Amino acid sequence: MSTPTTRTTHPHQAGRPRRTGTRLPPQWRKALRAAHVTVSIGLLGSDAAVLTLVSAGRLGSNPVTVYPAAHLIGQLLLLPLAVLALATGVALGLLTPWGLLRYWWVAISLAITAGGTALATFVLVPGLGSAASAALARHPVADATGLVRDSGAACCVLIATIALSYAKPFGTVRRKPRRAERPAPSTL
Repeated sequence: MSTPTTRTTHPHQAGRPRRTGTRLPPQWRKALRAAHVTVSIGLLGSDAAVLTLVSAGRLGSNPVTVYPAAHLIGQLLLLPLAVLALATGVALGLLTPWGLLRYWWVAISLAITAGGTALATFVLVPGLGSAASAALARHPVADATGLVRDSGAACCVLIATIALSYAKPFGTVRRKPRRAERPAPSTL
């Protein structure tokens, strides 16, 4: 069963057929986009707060104060916001004309967001937890520079996804033609 198509006047797809079965009404699309932007800004802010704290710890601030606070922000804000940013981004891709893999900027943003969420889950927040435990036990923090590097890289990656979403570079992803659209093999 094929998905119904309509002609569209979308600036990036003028005159091309587009699937209409998965589109949201404009008010819901705007609400989902607003939620995604809000969550993404919150994610950048929470990561900037973690970067500020781990930088202060690296520069000599009281580790007992800095690292538990950074871990708390990482657990209670950064991780949930990363998951929400990924979820709302996927929903936008699936439920709007942009698609998940139709445009390079969306595909790259999806890959970056998924990778960043995984790194936050399995590297940054556990590292913050180890640093907080070490600081509370009055032991030296094992990799203070690594925490600054990881959190700083996360901030840069989030800023890159913002730039991608704003500039929308690279055009569409070209796919192989469907079987019915492929040219017949030549018989020489």
